[in-house]
Amino acid sequence: MTRVERILTILLVILLVAVVVMAVLFWLRPGGGNPAGNSIGVGLEPTSVFQGQTAQVAFANAQAAARGWQPDAQLLKATATWPQGTGRDKLIQGESTWNFTFYAPASQSIAVITITDGQASLDSTKTLSEPIVPAPLDITGWQLDSRAAIQRMLAAGGDSFLSSASYTILTVALTTSNESQRIEWLISLLATQSGSAYTMRIDATTGEILEIIQSP
Repeated sequence: MTRVERILTILLVILLVAVVVMAVLFWLRPGGGNPAGNSIGVGLEPTSVFQGQTAQVAFANAQAAARGWQPDAQLLKATATWPQGTGRDKLIQGESTWNFTFYAPASQSIAVITITDGQASLDSTKTLSEPIVPAPLDITGWQLDSRAAIQRMLAAGGDSFLSSASYTILTVALTTSNESQRIEWLISLLATQSGSAYTMRIDATTGEILEIIQSP
């Protein structure tokens, strides 16, 4: 599998998880499910019932919860999704509900912790059959927060993609375990009507743009 294929596979998984999470949150909120008599305006920007945070702000709470789960817990990845119709003024804030995946080497286990409204919840845990290779990098190298990463992506072609697409979904992932041995941001805009995507890899330590993939 090529690097592009791996990246696109990761994006598809993130999108599928995001759709499930958004559906659950929608049905759990007061008045969820769009009862009869309530109409949804086409093209209106979605209104979240939750207060988002940047990745680094949310990580502080997630890390505390992870250390309560396993004292040797290390950040493996962080993901967030901005739903279709979210305006640029909200995208550039880099604030969302975040899912953090932690890895505990001693027990060879992972846990997913979600930060919603500043509160951490342990969503799931799993024991692995073998250790993760390469091991997650030291998180002290993480310098670029989600706000700066998204703004960099928009300035380097993302804005043009937004203006040409009627409706888009933004997915963001931070990874600490990859072949490049860098902490990286993987940011993608997906045009839901055409299926085209604009994806960027950014070094989360230096801010360097590592790769841009546009398809089709």
